[in-house]
Amino acid sequence: MTSQWMFYIDLNKCINCKSCEMACNEYNALNGVYRRKVISYDTELSETNVHLSISCNHCRNPVCVLICPENNFQKRQDGIVIHNSTNCKSCKRCMKACPFHALKLNPKTNRADKCNFCVERIDKGLKPVCIENCLTGALSMIKVNTNNIKSYTLNNLNIPIVKYTNPSIFIFEKQKGQIFLREGCNPI
Repeated sequence: MTSQWMFYIDLNKCINCKSCEMACNEYNALNGVYRRKVISYDTELSETNVHLSISCNHCRNPVCVLICPENNFQKRQDGIVIHNSTNCKSCKRCMKACPFHALKLNPKTNRADKCNFCVERIDKGLKPVCIENCLTGALSMIKVNTNNIKSYTLNNLNIPIVKYTNPSIFIFEKQKGQIFLREGCNPI
């Protein structure tokens, strides 16, 4: 693997509209099981809260791949971590092991569930629905050379970044400034 997809989150642009959450939930027919969640932090960096859209980080060293006794996880060449729930026995080891709490128990299937980066859309050259529906462009994706990746941490926001998993996420830190809507988007 020489390059991999990463989520890129610009904390300057997120307005906590939750469009990414709703789009993911609707597209995947999750009925209240959120693969993507917007969380808010009170911080000294800004007069307003910082909002962070989170999901599976598609880690470079995913603990879920290592711990699943049924081998239901696979890391693709492009870095996307896929979960095949067909053989999932609901042992919850992956849920307990993930330092980001990205895996959830789907009450409908009684199996582990997680963000799959809308892999079926990626394979068709499309963006994940969460990114496509982000009103401000706060959530996007980048493809990076794995030899140059560095995990980005925000210690002052107390976000749990765990070095041994090497999350594939880049967070652009909150700066004082203006938030603009992405061209062609209208506020709800």
